[in-house]
Amino acid sequence: MDERVYFKGNAVIDEQLNMLEADDEIKNFFFMGEEGNNNGFALARIIHPADMSIMENAVKTITNEQNSAAAIRIADKTGRYRWILAVMENVPDSAEHKRTIKLSLNDIDSMLKMSDMSNGISSYMEYFSLMEYLMFSYDVFTDRLRIFMMGSSQQVNFYNGTLADWRSTMLANGNVDDVTRNIFDNLCDDFSGGSEVFEREFKMKIFENSQGMEWCLVKGKTIVDFNGKKHVIATMSKINPVNDEPQICFNLDAIDAGTDILNKRAITEYTKKLIASKPDKAVTIAVIDIDNFKTINDEFGHMFGDEVIRNVANVIKSSVEGKGVAGRIGGDEMFIVVEGLETNEEIRQVLRTIRNNVSFMYKNQPDKPHVTCSIGSSTYPTDGSSYEELFNIADKMLYLAKEKGKNRYIIFLPDLHGDYLRGNGMPKAEAYMFYKYKKIGVINEIINSYRANGGGSLSEAARKVQLAFSLDSIFVYQKHSRYWQRRVIIGDEDICEDNSYLNNKAYIADFTEDGIEVIDNIHFFERRAKETVDAFLKMGINQAVQIIVREHGDDDLIVSFNRNKQMSKWSEMDIVYLAILGNIFGMGYCDD
Repeated sequence: MDERVYFKGNAVIDEQLNMLEADDEIKNFFFMGEEGNNNGFALARIIHPADMSIMENAVKTITNEQNSAAAIRIADKTGRYRWILAVMENVPDSAEHKRTIKLSLNDIDSMLKMSDMSNGISSYMEYFSLMEYLMFSYDVFTDRLRIFMMGSSQQVNFYNGTLADWRSTMLANGNVDDVTRNIFDNLCDDFSGGSEVFEREFKMKIFENSQGMEWCLVKGKTIVDFNGKKHVIATMSKINPVNDEPQICFNLDAIDAGTDILNKRAITEYTKKLIASKPDKAVTIAVIDIDNFKTINDEFGHMFGDEVIRNVANVIKSSVEGKGVAGRIGGDEMFIVVEGLETNEEIRQVLRTIRNNVSFMYKNQPDKPHVTCSIGSSTYPTDGSSYEELFNIADKMLYLAKEKGKNRYIIFLPDLHGDYLRGNGMPKAEAYMFYKYKKIGVINEIINSYRANGGGSLSEAARKVQLAFSLDSIFVYQKHSRYWQRRVIIGDEDICEDNSYLNNKAYIADFTEDGIEVIDNIHFFERRAKETVDAFLKMGINQAVQIIVREHGDDDLIVSFNRNKQMSKWSEMDIVYLAILGNIFGMGYCDD
C-alpha cells in the first residue's frame, strides 16, 4: 500500500527558478532547512535533470495573457522523485525587470485519486478562456479517461468515462476535423498504448457546444506507478491556425508515417535551403542513432522495435520544440536542425536533454531494455558552409560517439577532432582530457602537487581550474577586522574593487552550514542585498561559487570562483568540486 502524503502548494519564483516565497505545504514537502525556511532555494537542484528543459520552456511561454503548465519530476525531502503538475502565471504587479511568477504545484498522484466533481461546468468556457489549457488523465489498465481543468482554487470536470466512448462520441458528433482525423486517432492510440511522450496538433471542437473548431496542441507523457501500472498525463491548449506555421511542418507528404516527424526528403531539403540562405545566426545539425537497435529488434521483436523508434522520435521532437525541426533519415537514425544556439553550452543543453530523456524512456520497467542513443553534431558557419560538409562532420562525430562507448553526444571541436575527421585516428588522450576538462583529474593533480610541493603554484593551479570550469576570474578575500582585502588570482587586476558587500549580514547568512554560497544569477539578491548586486555588476560578474575557508585563525578567507557571462546553473558536481578546490586554494594562499 502506498502511504505517501499527497499535497498541493503555492509559491512565487523568479525566471531563474529561484523560490522567492513558498507556503508551508511546499516547504514541508520538498525542502529541509532551519525552521523550514527555504525561501531562495533553487528549484533546479530538485527538478529531475531530464525535465529541466521542459520547466525552462514552460517559464518562457508565460505571458500576461497566457499561463503555462508542465508535468515534471521533483525530488521530495526523502530524495524520491515525484510527478508534479506545475501551473505558472505572471504576477501582475511585478516590475518588468523583476519578473516574478506564481507557481502552483499539484501532486499528480493526488489528482488521479480526486473524486469526480461535475458541478459548475456551465462556466467552463469562461474558465478555459482564462486558463488556456485542459488536463487529461488516463489509466491504461482500466481504460478510464478524465478531462478536467485545474484552477488555483477549484477543479472542473468535463469528461469521466472510457477512452473508447470518448473517441467514438467525438467522431460520431463531428467534433474532429476530417483533415486531421488521422492525428486524432494517433492521439487516442498514444493514450491506449501508453506512449512514453507524445505531441499532437489537430483541429477539433474543444467543447460540445463550441461555435467552431480550434487548432489544439496536446502534449503528454506516461507515468508508471509503484505497482507497474501506466497512467497518462497530458495537457491541451489552443494554438495559432495552421496557416501561421511554416508549411513544411504541416504538409502530410513531408511526414514520416512511422514517427510523425519529417521524413528524410523533407528534413534534408529544409536544412539545405536554410544553410544555402546563409542565415545570420548559427545553425546546428545533429545525427542521432539508437544504440544496439538490431539487438533490440532480435530480442524483443520488430513490433517493439517500431515502438522504440516512435518514442525516441517523440523525445527528439519535444526536445527541439520551439527551437528547431526533427526528422527521420533512416531506420533508427534521426536528425535535427536547430537555429540560434550560439555557444557549445547551449548545444549541450539540447543534446543532453535528448540523450537523458531517451535513456529514461523505459526506466523502472524491468521487462523492457535500457534504450540509449549516440549523437554527433556540427554547426554552421564555424564548422562548414554547406549541408554536405556539415552532415559529414556530424556523421563522423556520431561514429566517434559509438567508438567511445555509445550513450553520449559529441560536439565537433576543430582542434580536438580535426585529425580524426581527416582519418588520422582517434583524438589523443592528452588532448581529449584537456578539452573535456576531466575535472576530477584536475583536482587530483592539484592535491598531489600540494602534497608534494607544499602547495605548488597557486596561479598555475588556478589557470587549470579556470579552463576546466569555464571561469572568468578567481578571487581570494581575506578578512582583517571588518575590512576585506581582495587578491585577484585569475582575472583583470584593474577590475573595480568593492568588497564591502561581504559585511552584509543578509548576504553572509545565505551561505550554507558548510560555508558555500552558490549564485546562479546575481539578480536573485535584488530584494535582500541590493549592495551585493551593485558590487557584482561593477565587477562584471553574473555567477559565482564562493567558499568560506576557516584555516587562518580568526581571519576568515573566502575563495570566489566567478563567471561574467550568464550560463547554465552550476551543477551539483561542480559545486562539490569547487568547494574542494576552494579549501585547497585557501590552504595554499600564503604559500604562493
